[in-house]
Amino acid sequence: MTTEFYFCEKCGNLIIKAIDSGVPVVCCGMPMVKLVPKKADTGVEKHLPVVTKVDDCTIRIDVSSIAHPMLPEHHIAFIYVETKDGGQLIKLDPTGTPQAFYCTCKNKPTAVYEYCNLHGLWKTEL
Repeated sequence: MTTEFYFCEKCGNLIIKAIDSGVPVVCCGMPMVKLVPKKADTGVEKHLPVVTKVDDCTIRIDVSSIAHPMLPEHHIAFIYVETKDGGQLIKLDPTGTPQAFYCTCKNKPTAVYEYCNLHGLWKTEL
């Protein structure tokens, strides 16, 4: 299962599409834009999620190998862990640490996404 993310250019809503019933995703009376995750860092700032095994049942997810800014005006809004059976959204505090932990005992991750409020969606496949 590949996770799809959609963004409203008018109000800024961002959704994760759970079921595709073949109709457009709409917000504010307009079709939402399907976000295509970037898979390679190309700029000065780094965004790709870095996944590290902590123990047999835990991974740590850091947003890039260089700490990403976490300020109200520029931050990582969330990390999403995609699994073969679904996924888990982990919201981050705009003034916190761009890091999360995920238990892998029952549901093995297949990819990790993160969303930067200025630079969009990023993905690391596992």
